[in-house]
Amino acid sequence: MTKAQIKYVRGLLHRQGLTEEKDAVVLEYTGGRTTHLTEMRYGETNALIKFLAGPSKKDAMTGKILSMAHEMGWELPGGKVDVQRVNAWCMKYTSCKQPLDKIPMNELPKVVTVFERVYMSFMKGI
Repeated sequence: MTKAQIKYVRGLLHRQGLTEEKDAVVLEYTGGRTTHLTEMRYGETNALIKFLAGPSKKDAMTGKILSMAHEMGWELPGGKVDVQRVNAWCMKYTSCKQPLDKIPMNELPKVVTVFERVYMSFMKGI
């Protein structure tokens, strides 16, 4: 772990209220190998940062769209969201004409707004 990453992780730990539990958190993410941030490996560091930082804004917006699609019944037989259907909708009805996972961050709020309108229209029809 680099010095910059150590500083970043310490800040994330503080923000999450986990400063006192740092050793236990590091021990868990290293599989019991160490309690020191400096001894963490690349993959361990990335996993810890991802956990502490939480979902990105893009992940949250994408998740919101997928959740609404699920509630509208856009599902595969196993109950998972029909991502192909969501992607087809995005390519047809959004200004960027791209699948959901390829839509740039600056366009996602607009897509969420439009999809919310579709969702609300669906809910009124129930």
